[in-house]
Order: sequence, then C-alpha cells, then structure tokens
Amino acid sequence: MLRFCIQRTSSRFGTNLFLGAAWVGPSRVAGIRHQSSTPGKSQITELQTQLPSVDDIGEISSSISDQIAVAVGETSNHIGYLQSIGLAKTWWWPPDVIQHALETVHVYTGLPWWGTICTVTILVRLLMFPVYVKSSDTIARNSHIKPELDKITAQIMATTELVEGQKYALKRKKLLADNGIKNRWLAAPMLQIPVALGFFSGIREMANHPVDGFVNQGAAWFTDLSQADPYLGLQVITAAVLISFTRLGGETGAQQFTPAMKKFFTMLPLLSIPATMNLSAGVVLYFAVNGTFSVLQTLTLRNKWVRRKLNIAEVMKNPQSTSTPAKGIIESFRENMAKAREQAERRQLMQDREKEQQEKTKELKENSRIKIVRRSDLNKKKQL
Repeated sequence: MLRFCIQRTSSRFGTNLFLGAAWVGPSRVAGIRHQSSTPGKSQITELQTQLPSVDDIGEISSSISDQIAVAVGETSNHIGYLQSIGLAKTWWWPPDVIQHALETVHVYTGLPWWGTICTVTILVRLLMFPVYVKSSDTIARNSHIKPELDKITAQIMATTELVEGQKYALKRKKLLADNGIKNRWLAAPMLQIPVALGFFSGIREMANHPVDGFVNQGAAWFTDLSQADPYLGLQVITAAVLISFTRLGGETGAQQFTPAMKKFFTMLPLLSIPATMNLSAGVVLYFAVNGTFSVLQTLTLRNKWVRRKLNIAEVMKNPQSTSTPAKGIIESFRENMAKAREQAERRQLMQDREKEQQEKTKELKENSRIKIVRRSDLNKKKQL
C-alpha cells in the first residue's frame, strides 16, 4: 500500500515542504485497520500528524516569501548587485559611473537610497568646487578690463584685413596675459553638463528597474523614489533654488546678468515644474539637492572673506550705458546672430584675400627663379 504525505522540514535556508510516498506493509495496514475499528478520535489524530492544516500551509508560504524578500534585500546590500541586474555595466559611461558611486556609498555607509543620492551629489559638487573657484576668479579679472577688452573685440570683428586682425588678436592676447587671465577656465563649469546627464540617466534607470529599496527608502512625503512626487514639492524646491542662484550671480557668484537675462532665468525654472512633474522622485531629488548646493556655493563665493582667503579677485561692476534702451531677449538674440553672420562673412573675405595673396606670391617666386640653360640649347633657339 502506498501512502502519500507532506513533510515539513526547517533549515537555515527556510522552511520547506516535501511530498513523499512510502510503502506500507500488510502488518502496518493491519494496524491501521485495527485502529480503524476503535473510536474515530484515534483515526483523526493520525491524519493530523501526517497532513498539515490549511492555516499551517498559509503560514509556511508567507514565511517563505518573507525569507525570499529578505534574501533579495541582503543581496542589494553588496557590491555588484546593480551589475547583476543589468545596471552599472562600465566604468567610463557617466550614468554607469554614477550608479557605481551610488552603490558604493549605499553599501559601505548603510544609508537609505534617498540619503545616498544626497551624499553622492554633495561629494561630486565638492570635488568640482575648485573648478568653480578658478572660473569665478577669471570672470572677476575680466570685469576689470571689460571696457578695453570690448573695444579690442569690436576692432577684431570690424577689420577685414588679415594682418590687421592678427595685430588686434595679439593685442588682446597680451592684455589677457598681463592681467593673469586664462579664458579656458570660463568653460570649466561646462563639466557640470555630463555630470548632470549622468545623474539623470543613472537614477532614472535605477527607478525604472526598480532597484530594491527604491520603493520604500524615500523620505518625508516622497517615500517611493521610483514614482513621481505626488505633491510636486521637490519640483517647487528645485525651481526656487534655481531662481535664487541665478539672481545671486550664477554658480560662480561673479556673473553679471542684464535685466532681460534675469527675467528669462526667472521664468525658465517655473516652466521646469510641469516639465519634470512625471519624473521619478529620485531624479527630482537630485535636482533639488544639486540646486540647493548651487545656492550655498554662490553665497560662499560672494563672501568677501572667502574670496580673500581663496585669492579670488573682486568683481568690478561696470556701469551700463543708459543712452540706449534695454533690449529684450529676442532682440538681443537677433542682434547677436546678425553680428555672427557679419563676422563669418568678414572671415570668409579675409580667407579669400589670403588665398589670392598666396597665389600671387607663388607666381612671383616661380617667375623669379634663375633658370640654367645650356649653350647648345641657346644655339638651337637662335637657329630656329
């Protein structure tokens, strides 16, 4: 006789159920039959010892699912988890580098994901702070020579002679060198673009997966980092800090915006609220923290004591001309495009003249060459 039974075993890996079959001999069957002649209580007791109840099976399945969730959570707390789920594949692509940094900080500090995003954002901005110091110093030094520099620049754009243009360019280069200005530092804050794109793409991929913990390791009103902020609080904070640091002089604390530019940079962050309302809270949290750090950096670089300690030149405010009315954004853009077009035409004219001059010089060299002719050749020419 075959008997089927369900056996429950416990181990360090969890509780397991086994369905088994056993051969029962005649004596065993006889024993069961003998007991069946007794009152029904003994038969029910034997069945209860062999088969678990429905409640026990439910408890076992729930405990197994809990243990699986705990196992996944433990896996996410180790280096290599993101790579195992298809993220952080390389060490050179910006989103992958940011994901590696987030995982490292999350594992070794034990911070929740919202704290990890804030920490990594601040650390990256601190690493870039010296670059903004050099850029702020360059902008401040440029403000001291702005009138003379603008004059030379206008002369370069107005000239159509190559030699004259080179003369003005050397004059401009000497002016910058005498004042210790290296314009390459003006492009240094552009490094923020690949960093910001890396954070945006990296965190968005982690939220779309979603990475374990993103669902319940948020903070305050945005507990789920994989979903959009339900109250748009992060979007409002981001817009507010962007408006603040623009009016304070940009991230270098030394930029001088015209009233039209200030108005433009005031309206642009407000438009970012509906543009980012469907992004995950993890991505917008980065925007908010990064913008808040920008405001603090701007206030720091505007402080005179800090500028003296860091050897940053003071910004000289050049008076704006009141004879001409202020131009709007669109009008200024059109004027700049017209100037760029005129400059391109002048450069093309200069290049054409340079080519023409080179051809004339080449022709003169060919005509001025001394040709060695044999006497026999001359006699032949005379005979002809």
